[in-house]
Amino acid sequence: MKTKRILFLTIVLVLAMSAVSVEAASTSTAVNQPWTTGVVKAGVTNISNLSTAFVGANEIPMLSYAVTTTPKVTKIYQAHLATSVMPGNCGPSNTWFCTDWNAGASFYPGTLSNMATERYGATTFGLKWAYQNGAYIRGTTNERYNDMSLVGAYNSEDLIQLSKFGGGLAGAPSLVMDGGHFQMAAIIQSGGDFPTLKLVYMHYTGNTPKTSCIDTGTVYQCDVIEEAIGYGSISSPSLQVAPDGTVGIAYYYGRAVKYAYPHTDSVPWPSNCGPGGNTWRCISIFSGTPTGTVGPVVKFAFGATGSNRGIAFTYDDTLIEKTLYNATYVGSGGNCGADFTSLGATVSKWRCTDVVIVAAATYTPSFSIAVDPQGYSVMSYDIAPEEFSPVFLYITYPNARTGSAAPGWTAQKIDGAPVTEVSTGALAALSFNSAGIGFMGYLQATDYGPTDLRFALQHFQIALPLVLH
Repeated sequence: MKTKRILFLTIVLVLAMSAVSVEAASTSTAVNQPWTTGVVKAGVTNISNLSTAFVGANEIPMLSYAVTTTPKVTKIYQAHLATSVMPGNCGPSNTWFCTDWNAGASFYPGTLSNMATERYGATTFGLKWAYQNGAYIRGTTNERYNDMSLVGAYNSEDLIQLSKFGGGLAGAPSLVMDGGHFQMAAIIQSGGDFPTLKLVYMHYTGNTPKTSCIDTGTVYQCDVIEEAIGYGSISSPSLQVAPDGTVGIAYYYGRAVKYAYPHTDSVPWPSNCGPGGNTWRCISIFSGTPTGTVGPVVKFAFGATGSNRGIAFTYDDTLIEKTLYNATYVGSGGNCGADFTSLGATVSKWRCTDVVIVAAATYTPSFSIAVDPQGYSVMSYDIAPEEFSPVFLYITYPNARTGSAAPGWTAQKIDGAPVTEVSTGALAALSFNSAGIGFMGYLQATDYGPTDLRFALQHFQIALPLVLH
C-alpha cells in the first residue's frame, strides 16, 4: 500500500496583485500579516493632500492626491489596484491603474479634502472630493462599478459660498459620505491682520433648499460650531461619522486638542457650542502644561461603532522633544477629555497616552490614525529612530492588539531606506478594510532626486495542504 506524505505549502495571497474581497478573513490574525511595499508613481512633484480608502464591495485599495504645476494648474489624481476591466498602467509590473482629472486654474492648492467613499448598492459605489474653487467650496462626485469602471462622468457642484463665513479656506476640508450626500467640516477665515476663523459643519437635511451655505439655496445646512480670532487659532478639523451614525469632529483650538459632537442641551449635561450655543458640546481632550505646545495637526477616526474612537496629535514641551500622542475613548476612568454624565457628574471619558518621541522641535512629522475592526487605534508616522539615520515609516498600536497583556505600544517598521539622504513616510495615510488589512500611501524623497509615491499593503498568508503520493 502506498503511503501518502502530507506537506504544507504556504501560499501568499498578495492583495497588491489582486482585487479579491477579503471580507471573510479573520480580523484576529490581520495584525500578524506581512506588508508589501512598492512605488505607485515615480518622480512626482508638488504633491499634497494624500488620502487612502478601500472602495466598493470588493474593497479595492485606492489613493487620491493633488499635484499643482506652473502655471497654476491642479490635477486630482487617483490610483487603485488594477482589475480585469481597468488594466494596470502604473505601479510594480503595472499592477495599479493611475488616472487624473483637471480641477482647473481656480483650484486653490492645498485645499483638496480626503477622498470619501460609500457603497450605493450591490453593484456600484460613490467617490467624493471637496476643495476651494474660486469663491466657493466645490464638491465633485464620481460613481463606479465594483470592478472600478466608470458609471458616468465626474459631476461637480458648489457647496459653500465662502463669503458667508469669511472668504477663504484655511487648509483642507474633512469629508465623509452620508446617504450619497456630502458631509463636511472646514475652517473658513476672514481677511485682515487678525482674521476670524470659523469651524463650519455642513450636512444634508432634506431636499428643501436652504440659504445657510449659499445665498441662492442648496439642500445642505451649514452651521458654525466654534470660532476664534487670529491665524492658527483653529485648525485641522477631522470629521468622522461612525456606522451607527455617531458624529464627531476633532480639531486644534487655542493650544488644545478639542472634540465636538451634537448634543441635546440639558441642565446636568449642558451644550456649549454649535448653532445657538446649545446644540453641540465641545470639550478639551488635551492641552498639556502651560509651557508645552500641542501641534496644529489633529487626526480622528471611528471604528466599527461610535464607541471606538481614536485621536492622534503631537505635543512638545520644554523637556521632551515632539511626541506622538493617542487619545482613545474609554467612556469613564480615563485621564483626559473631561465631560459630563447624564447625572451631571464630571468624568474623564478619554485616555491620553504618549506613544513615541517622533522628532526634534524643528521637524513636523507626518502621522495618521485609523481604528481597526477590533476597535484598536493604529497610527502611522515617520521617524529617524537615531541621530543621522534615514527617516523610516512606522506604524504603532497597543500591545493588546497582539494579545499581549503588557501595557504600552508596539512599533513596527513598514518601509525605509539604508542612507540618510532618503526620507520615507511623508503624507502617510492609513486605512483598514473590514478584515483588518492595512493600506497606506506615502512619499519617499531623496536629497538628490525626485519624490516617489509609494504604497504599503498587508496580505494574508494561507497554508494549504499539499498531498504527495
